[in-house]
Amino acid sequence: MKQNALTPEAKQQRRQDFLHAARRLFLQQQQLPAVADIAADTGLAKGTVYRYFQSKEQIFLALLTEDFTQLFSELEIVIPQLPQPLPAAAAPFADAYLKLLLQSPSLLPLLALLNAVLEQNLQQQQLLAFKQQLAGALDKLGGQLAARYSEMTAADASQLLLHSYALTLGLYQSTQLPTTVQTLLQQAGLTQLQRDFATELSIAIRRLWLGAVSS
Repeated sequence: MKQNALTPEAKQQRRQDFLHAARRLFLQQQQLPAVADIAADTGLAKGTVYRYFQSKEQIFLALLTEDFTQLFSELEIVIPQLPQPLPAAAAPFADAYLKLLLQSPSLLPLLALLNAVLEQNLQQQQLLAFKQQLAGALDKLGGQLAARYSEMTAADASQLLLHSYALTLGLYQSTQLPTTVQTLLQQAGLTQLQRDFATELSIAIRRLWLGAVSS
């Protein structure tokens, strides 16, 4: 039986153990696992999990926060390396952005659950803190983007990044079709509704960024 986590370091490690288990189970099951499953995976009691997280949704919001933090940190490295002027950056940004997204297997599936599942069951203060963190990260990255491209203000750059995010989420949700739906579309000859997410996102992001210059 595992010992109680008594020191701050031990408690932080225990929290990370729960998050690692939750992420692993989420990717295996392709749905939010029960708290009892997360506890069992770490060899601890269900009640122990609730000492660190108030709900299952809070656990997965913490995972999404980790994924977002990693994505934004990597984009802060990408932006200074983009070519100038802004139209020349459209394709390189789209390629780098897509590569980062695909390197994070849990980010997009968690994002797909954010509005319909996670946000509906979170406490308002938890949700507000997440939104404030996301807005701050967008503004910081937008400021960095505007500093590199005189064609945009910081507000314009933040809006471009927000539109890129919204486009990403919308395309992901519309292209991740259940097998039964894919079969139905194939049988009906509606292949135009079956699109590859990576291909479509690359095209859409390039067009969005090119359009930002003329708007």
